[in-house]
Amino acid sequence: MALLHPNGREISRQEVARARASANAGEGRRGHAYQGADTNGVWTANWPARLQSADRDWLPARNMSVARARDLINNELGGRSIVSRRRNAAIGRGWRRSSRPSARALGMTQQEARDLGQAIEVEWDLYAYGHSFSCDAERRFTFGQLLRIAATHLMQDGEFLAVVEWAEGESTKYKTRLRLVDPDRLCNPRGVPDNGSVRPGFKIRGGVEYDQNDIPVAYWIREQHPSDVGLQVAMSEPQRWDRFAHALGRPQVLHGFDPERAGQSRGVSAFAAALKGFRALSRFQDATLQSAVINALVVGFMQSSAGPEAVSESFSAEDLATFDGDREAFYKQNPVKIGEAILPVLPLGDELKLATASKDVGQFDAFFRSIYRLICATLGVTYEEGSMDYSSTNYSSARAAMIPAWKETEAFMGTIDAMLATPFHAAWLEEAFEEGHVRPANDNAPSWYEAQEAYAKGRWIGPGRGYIDQTKEVAAAAGRLEAGISTLEDECADQGKDWVEVLDQREYELAEIANRPHLAAAMAQGFNPLTGQAQPAPAQTGDGQVAPEDARPAARSALSALRAMADSPAHEAFLDARPAA
Repeated sequence: MALLHPNGREISRQEVARARASANAGEGRRGHAYQGADTNGVWTANWPARLQSADRDWLPARNMSVARARDLINNELGGRSIVSRRRNAAIGRGWRRSSRPSARALGMTQQEARDLGQAIEVEWDLYAYGHSFSCDAERRFTFGQLLRIAATHLMQDGEFLAVVEWAEGESTKYKTRLRLVDPDRLCNPRGVPDNGSVRPGFKIRGGVEYDQNDIPVAYWIREQHPSDVGLQVAMSEPQRWDRFAHALGRPQVLHGFDPERAGQSRGVSAFAAALKGFRALSRFQDATLQSAVINALVVGFMQSSAGPEAVSESFSAEDLATFDGDREAFYKQNPVKIGEAILPVLPLGDELKLATASKDVGQFDAFFRSIYRLICATLGVTYEEGSMDYSSTNYSSARAAMIPAWKETEAFMGTIDAMLATPFHAAWLEEAFEEGHVRPANDNAPSWYEAQEAYAKGRWIGPGRGYIDQTKEVAAAAGRLEAGISTLEDECADQGKDWVEVLDQREYELAEIANRPHLAAAMAQGFNPLTGQAQPAPAQTGDGQVAPEDARPAARSALSALRAMADSPAHEAFLDARPAA
């Protein structure tokens, strides 16, 4: 028995097969179970999304996306501000190295490991921040300035690229150099497509060469930028650089980015997802400014009441032309002005119906803020950071925004740490050990090549997070130390300081105070050397006894006063008072 249409026509086998295939694919009358995959919906019918690999998504779009991101940063309001805020928060003036060699892994005592770490720190600081700029291959910047350049590339390009060089012919103490390279110079050799082969058993994608296990082994880098000034064709051909300089693992090419998908070869710009919104906001802002300018400058038009028709019987065509020319010359010499605004005078008989720009720009600020907040969220910064607008922020909202913002900054710093700063520091430390500038006190300690990771262990101290309200945050830091849930090293690192240097300086200051008997005696009696005044006397009860709250030795300290201020209702009200709009 055959199947029939309602009109009586027999249904063919092909129609039955198409119906079954459509039902199995979930594309029946009700569409997909997930409406986001429906191709017939009102909002999804014209949504041409593609299922592609990470490199297939990004590599063809990389150059145009990065070029537009740089154009936004160079020319649009707010673009440079966002990059500057992230760079300053993550790098500041530079990073300091806190070297912590592993005593257990190296077979040393804790004190021997600490002494070795301090020796490494001294050598590194002189090398990385010395006035000879010996860490930079171009001998122009300190290590901190190189980090700032790398952070800018990571923010706008999504990646950074650097080469560790050896300056054999130079007379500096250390020959290890770091050369930052524009990521635009990383590309495939001419004629080799992505996923093609440059030698048997190896493939290349976006200028990165991989072995059979998909491990990056080499990078193809142009000698100059392809659009550099005076570039010759021969110089634009890329050269092959091994990832490691030798089999023992000395890094040579440092290519860093924050991967978003497995199998990703190049970094994606943070601006890629915000380009469309940024451009639309920019055009809206330009149009609003133009409207305001037109409203301010074009007040109205002068128009003659007598046109050519009214005077045609009294004047000939030549007379009318002469009159119109004289009239135009008169108004050029005697323009009609209202303040700085000029009123254009139209020719005889012309009438212009001007579609005047709206003068109501009161909603611009609210609309701009709402869109700019989304852009800042996409780029991983808060609206307050990107716009430097704190007019509607109080302590509670600032602290709430600071937590995710600092996590974003830490993740950003982590990429630079793991893929640039730490490998370069290890390359320098190899030279320091090989040349004997740094050596362990224990003669039985392993060599550098036997325990590279143990010798290079440590942490980077970046810029301090700063305080929103010192009365609360200093008291909180003291409370964490008192409760034993934090260390002096962690608290100092949060403020960009080395705890050992803090203790050394405090020890020196206390020793100097002790060497000044009069100052030490005055401080013992409650004298504050910072203010030059005596501390207030402790409160007393009616019978002349010291009040219980002031009986403790720390009751009259600055920290106790700070805690009292932080807990006061007046201070709480001050912090949570939102500024008037």
